[in-house]
Amino acid sequence: MISVVVIGKNEGERLGACLGSVQDALRVLSHEVIYVDSCSTDNSVEIARSHGARCFLLAETDTTAGLGRFVGAREARGEYLLFLDGDMQLCPGFAEQALMAIASRGYDGVCGIREDIYIRQGEAVARCENYFGCTRERIAPEFGGAILLTAEALNACGGWSPDTVACEEAELHARLKATGCRVAELPVPMIVHTDTLRDNRSALRVLISRRRLGEGQALRCAHAQGHAFSYLRHEREKFLFYALDWLCLILLFALGGWGFAAACFVQAVQLGYFLARGRGRAFVSQKLFFFAFPLGLASYHVRSRAYAAV
Repeated sequence: MISVVVIGKNEGERLGACLGSVQDALRVLSHEVIYVDSCSTDNSVEIARSHGARCFLLAETDTTAGLGRFVGAREARGEYLLFLDGDMQLCPGFAEQALMAIASRGYDGVCGIREDIYIRQGEAVARCENYFGCTRERIAPEFGGAILLTAEALNACGGWSPDTVACEEAELHARLKATGCRVAELPVPMIVHTDTLRDNRSALRVLISRRRLGEGQALRCAHAQGHAFSYLRHEREKFLFYALDWLCLILLFALGGWGFAAACFVQAVQLGYFLARGRGRAFVSQKLFFFAFPLGLASYHVRSRAYAAV
């Protein structure tokens, strides 16, 4: 049986579309649906109940996606766990192909093609048809919140981290790899994800976003579970450039003018590296990561695991 774990907060109609897509896509497969709510103030729980989901409400008000998935996995009864967010719709046929890949090739988890639709003020303004660039079957270099895992593999690595505000997928992926689990990426449609664009963020919010804070918190979480090295190795590019940025800062203060020249050279090499791979925005993100990462390390804290059936 597949246990579908859906998390959400104030998703409204998008949650109904998500759960409806699950019903349509898994019609011929044995499955259950679990909805974990992060203190919604709308009718999300009623929508989930109307689609036959077992519903649970988190006691923690400072919720995270990992906490919702942690609770959903705890309540799941199936041998396969399919995790979705409330703003995602499941594509027909993915689950069948994923289960066949697990059975025939011994994978411990499977993800597929993610399509993103970007919404601004209720209108679709952009689309990314293949967010992770999946064109062939391979061991997944990364995955997002939509993932199908065997319950055995998830339990063996310790499950989702409830305590990091972002990057919980990368942290889980590192632990899965460290325990010898293989997660595959298939070139078949898995989900359509609706992402709401926000243009009114302050400069401070751009610099210190939940995403960048989560990167530091994810390392703290991995360290608490004894897998800090696995996470550093999994995110080696990011932390290599982080170390180089510190080297630039040290050269700047230690060598004066020569240090400034050396730091500029290192930064130019970094920029060239990202531009050569068509990832110019990643260079900017790396610089913002340099400032936000220490704040993420400092802001990590353990959250309540309490919840109730509703």
